[in-house]
Amino acid sequence: MGLGAVSHARRTDLTTRVDVRSPDIRERFLDFFASRGHLRLPSAPLLTHDDPSVLFTVAGMVPLKAYILGTRPAPAPRVASCQKCFRGSGMLDDIQEVGDVSHLTFFEMLGNWSFGDYFKEGAIDLAWELLTGPFDLDPGRLWPSVHPGDGEAERLWVERIGVPRERISRLEDNWWQAGPTGPCGYDSEIYWDHGPPCSCGRPGCTPQDECGGDRWTEIWNLVFMEFDQAEDGSRTALPRPTVDTGMGLERMSAVLQGVRSVYQTDLFLDIVAGVEARAPQADESPRRRASFNVLADHLRAACFLIADGVLPGNESRGYVLRRVVRRAAIHGRRVGLEGGLGAGVGDLVRVMGAVYPELVEHRPTIENVLVTEEAAFARTLADGAERLDALLGAGDAQLGGAEAFRLHDTFGFPIELTIELARERGVEVDRRGFEAAMEAQRERSRRSVARVGFAAGPALPPTTFVGYETLECEAELVWVGTAGSEVVIEPSPFYAEAGGQVGDKGVLIHDGEAVAVTDCRFLAGTETRVLSLAAAPPWLLAGTAVLARVDARRRAQTARHHSATHLLNQALRQELGDAVVQRGSLVEWDHTTFDFSYPRALGDAEVRRVERLVNDEVRRNLRRSVAVLPLDEARRTGAVTMAGERYPEQVRVVSFGDFSKEFCGGTHVERTGDLGAVIITGESSIGQGVRRIEMVVGEAAEAHWEEAEARVRGAAQQLRAAPAELVDRVAALQQQVRQLHKDVAEARRLAATGGGLGGDVVSVGDLQFAGSVVDLDRQGVLDAGDALFERLGGDGLVVVIGADYVLAKAGGNARARGLDARRVLDAVQGVAGGRGGGRPDKAQGGIADPAKRQAALAAVRALLNGDIPTGGKA
Repeated sequence: MGLGAVSHARRTDLTTRVDVRSPDIRERFLDFFASRGHLRLPSAPLLTHDDPSVLFTVAGMVPLKAYILGTRPAPAPRVASCQKCFRGSGMLDDIQEVGDVSHLTFFEMLGNWSFGDYFKEGAIDLAWELLTGPFDLDPGRLWPSVHPGDGEAERLWVERIGVPRERISRLEDNWWQAGPTGPCGYDSEIYWDHGPPCSCGRPGCTPQDECGGDRWTEIWNLVFMEFDQAEDGSRTALPRPTVDTGMGLERMSAVLQGVRSVYQTDLFLDIVAGVEARAPQADESPRRRASFNVLADHLRAACFLIADGVLPGNESRGYVLRRVVRRAAIHGRRVGLEGGLGAGVGDLVRVMGAVYPELVEHRPTIENVLVTEEAAFARTLADGAERLDALLGAGDAQLGGAEAFRLHDTFGFPIELTIELARERGVEVDRRGFEAAMEAQRERSRRSVARVGFAAGPALPPTTFVGYETLECEAELVWVGTAGSEVVIEPSPFYAEAGGQVGDKGVLIHDGEAVAVTDCRFLAGTETRVLSLAAAPPWLLAGTAVLARVDARRRAQTARHHSATHLLNQALRQELGDAVVQRGSLVEWDHTTFDFSYPRALGDAEVRRVERLVNDEVRRNLRRSVAVLPLDEARRTGAVTMAGERYPEQVRVVSFGDFSKEFCGGTHVERTGDLGAVIITGESSIGQGVRRIEMVVGEAAEAHWEEAEARVRGAAQQLRAAPAELVDRVAALQQQVRQLHKDVAEARRLAATGGGLGGDVVSVGDLQFAGSVVDLDRQGVLDAGDALFERLGGDGLVVVIGADYVLAKAGGNARARGLDARRVLDAVQGVAGGRGGGRPDKAQGGIADPAKRQAALAAVRALLNGDIPTGGKA
């Protein structure tokens, strides 16, 4: 059954579900534009690598900014794509609407672009042709909107397409720009009329009414970028006007499948059903249904972010992912979800894995990250709940906004959960105060973060890189920065920092005079290589001929370390399995680090096996081979790629014999034997589910051996032992230290409890009390307090005040009389100062004024005497 055949059935009954699946819609869109001269582009990753203005790909145009700006030539005048997108990052973005009929954090954006080819007329013609042709939508239910100032677009809709003028909405919002500066222009949206009734209650509402109801769905936005906005707000015409359109696949699926909610489409039905099956409580409230939708959306978002290389963290992209997972956990708690998000990964893979194979490839990592993060958040909730419980126990009718924000900011405790738990105790939360504290944090963030927008550097051509073949060449200075500290040469043997490998250093020579090159990097968003210089000699002028020479020794060592990371990557996969996914690397001339996903620490034996496997391949002296292939062909070779990396249409595949094969643009040795030797110097955690291996190679390995040998000889001399005896000698010393610690602890215990003040046990009524002032440190105070409390049989009241620390312990008898440990601690610190806390049975903390310790103990005795008649000595 084709699209045209099913749409007529839909027109008679909008509530009837029809079999128009989202994969068909996605392909029909792309095929349509391919048949009209558009180059079909693959989806870029969600992570933006050369655009500092955004953390993620938030729209289909983000990966194409360089083409729009003209800083990089477009691959074709017309292109089309289905781009995965994520919105919901940063404190200013509101994701509270996710879960309604149309709002999402992760979505797929269908789009077509024209770079100086067709403009408004062509875009409108193509949109109408697709909607009323292959998609076979009823023209009478399509309502365009235009900006009130865009008379040309309105004329095209009326005169060329034939839409009645009264069906065209004029909206001030029909203006598009990505930031305060850069390309901008009018846009024209297309709305689908689901038909009455509308939830707003107005019988004749239109898109122009902006009623907020569910009758109208915006299905396509045609953006006409024709201006360039400067910092002062002025606008000039772009040399090549650009068309940028965006059609949300989820919303279009809802329209073509005859439903009003995106969560009722085939993109979500199985995922929502999986969530619902794991939350078996019998409750069909709208609030519960909205939580199911939120969980389905956040599952998609989290899985795609992790598949593209994002891991939970406390800043930047990692914080955004953590926020999504934690928000989902709150909704999971609300509906009694079993298994968390991790249990739903399989449902998502079944729905979308065929289109996005990265979900299949990284499924073990995705599941592990979600399970680990949700478990960590459960502990966070427990800590926050304890703090909240203490606040709510104060008896106040309202919880202050500052305290609610501190719970959010310090404990990661969501405000929604704070409100929910407070309401159960009959306490209101000062939402206004919370929002004020949140806004203050936002303002601090605004001041500390400079958003770059569309800013670009000088319009320079790509640099011809000859550094794979030679480390020295004749070149010309084609651009010199105003301060003379940055230049561009053509051609260049200098490797620009990329793929984790640092930029080359070296010299530029002119008429026998040399200036040091301290770094090489790419101009943002371009293939232009910029050299940083240590000085600016007078001859540093555009057009000057120079001899460019790379530091050969440094390059060789850097290449050794880079090649070693390839061998390490494959060795880890062989030793640990497919759960290993590279997350990044830093390749320096003197060391390298390699980051990868793995759920646990590696044991020493595993590290040594990996190291031996790498060195086995070094000794095999494998030859390096390089092939430059089209991206699809390169993927079919089975070469390893890095999660989240965006690759060009032609990629460089580097292989070492039959052992390793990776996409890589870096520099490498000719044979693995050139590495000499590889030493793993460290393995550690750098985040939940992410490990880091540190490694040295070649000359750096030799230096490591020499330093290690020198340390061993030095330690042997200090211990008056031969190097071979070091382990036994250290073990003997450790045993001596442990025995000394035991002796000291016993001496402290005896000093605190063996007589004098520490040995006094006083009966106050039927309550036993032991109070002591001792010259002990924190650990001594804790040991003495435990010993005294044990002497009282685990009941009564004990206070030990040390040199700078105090401990109070209260048994059931004391607590029953209102003498809990926290109250006693307050009495001590009320006299001697300090801060602390604890539980009713045990409280402890520091003291600020040791001279007042006896007075503090007297205050505790007064507290007892005020509550209970004083008895005699026990």
